[in-house]
Amino acid sequence: MVAVYEQAGDGAPLSEDGLAQIASLKAHYCQWLDGKEWERWASLFAEDAIMQVGPSAGAARRGRAAIKKLVSGQLQRARTLHRAWDPEVSTEASGGVRVVWQMQDRVETPLYVLEGAGFYEDRYVQCDARWKIASVRLHRSKVELRPKSMIMRAILWMHAGGWLARLSHSADQTLGEALHVGLAAGERP
Repeated sequence: MVAVYEQAGDGAPLSEDGLAQIASLKAHYCQWLDGKEWERWASLFAEDAIMQVGPSAGAARRGRAAIKKLVSGQLQRARTLHRAWDPEVSTEASGGVRVVWQMQDRVETPLYVLEGAGFYEDRYVQCDARWKIASVRLHRSKVELRPKSMIMRAILWMHAGGWLARLSHSADQTLGEALHVGLAAGERP
């Protein structure tokens, strides 16, 4: 693994072993997420972790149990592929580590196929001498959604025209968060 390592603040340098542990943790994140191993996947998070997918802070979930419930509910019946690579690491004065990973994902459901690319912006902390995920924020620079059914085409049309928001604000917000592209081409978090 090749990492761009930069010292931030007055944080202590991260050891090669620490970097390897964080890289292994992210590999397990992708592997267990795609394998639907929800207990193992959730164990990677600190108890009070935060996950934000999309631009709205209101869409963030706080706590390991809430994150597991959200993601397992959304992806249980989907076939997924998540990739993270090329970590850019910086240490924090608090002892935490911030890592920006390039990412790609593919989510296939009976209604649609979503392919995305962008960055994970993660923060890691040590809990009982083990690295855990304290926060995950997904920044998308590209989203491609291909409907597989007339129903999904109709839902996307309703979303684009503002009709879905009138019928179900929460459904419209969820779809909007999933499709949000928050970074311009070449921009990084």
